[in-house]
Amino acid sequence: MNVGDHLCGLYSGDVERDEILLAFIEAGLAAGDKCICVVDGTDPAEIVTRLATRVDSPGFAASKQLDVMSSAAMYLRSGSFAAVEVIGSWKAAMSDVMYDGRFDVVRAVETWSRRDVVPDMQELLLLESEMNRYLPLYPQVILCMYDLGRFGGGILVNLLRTHPQVLVSGMLVKNPYFLTPDELLAADGFRQGGVPRSKPTEAEEWYFDVTTGST
Repeated sequence: MNVGDHLCGLYSGDVERDEILLAFIEAGLAAGDKCICVVDGTDPAEIVTRLATRVDSPGFAASKQLDVMSSAAMYLRSGSFAAVEVIGSWKAAMSDVMYDGRFDVVRAVETWSRRDVVPDMQELLLLESEMNRYLPLYPQVILCMYDLGRFGGGILVNLLRTHPQVLVSGMLVKNPYFLTPDELLAADGFRQGGVPRSKPTEAEEWYFDVTTGST
């Protein structure tokens, strides 16, 4: 895992989510990174409590090395979900960290379960794609986590295409179907208000293989 990485993690239910989420944050805190967690469907205070079984999460929160916030607080500041506004929120958060001056790297994690925030799928796809332009602006690593039970397979395949790497069973896998922001915007399906469907069978087979360990 390196600075500038944009990772996609897949999980089923809160227990599996926490296994990945808490380990990711714990490693960041141990490394001295600023850690930002945006959680959907769970009270942020619960994440701090669960993390306390591993580290002094209340202490890290008090020192502002750890920030845990709800998805609504991050993504619905204007009342609706828009990719350009979310990017603006992330830029503001990163600027605050850089101004603080205590942290060399920011480690951020987003969990998506479509419970508190139910985004338009095209806007979400655009957000995830545009994050690849935004990431090089700051020393950061971002892990985007999606609940398999709350997103359909077809949607997840397209979301996977916006991430250069996928986190599966603790291992990073390079995504051969990754689309750059320009490639996504040029795709016929996206221009027509949908999502790109180039080589859907191959992409779906790859998605099935990496998520089930069939490779």
